[in-house]
Amino acid sequence: MSKENSSKGVCTEGKKRIVYGVVTVTSKGQISIPADLRADLNIKEGDQLLVLRRMDGAGIVLIKLDKMDELMSMLLEDEEFFLKVKDKMREGR
Repeated sequence: MSKENSSKGVCTEGKKRIVYGVVTVTSKGQISIPADLRADLNIKEGDQLLVLRRMDGAGIVLIKLDKMDELMSMLLEDEEFFLKVKDKMREGR
């Protein structure tokens, strides 16, 4: 199923599909990423995904490692980001 041909009942935000179904965890702790989600995000065999725990404990987030590398590069060049982080750290103390 492509983004353009989203069927009735599929959760979307605007025109972007956000729900791709339900997966079941195997006895080995594995899940399968739905094929249409892999296609939409261009996830291929051998791609590495960063696994994060949501701060609210509601689940996990998977991020393609190459996208995370891009984000980290952008952050390293963003002095304003580091100033915001520094301010947040001061507020927390």
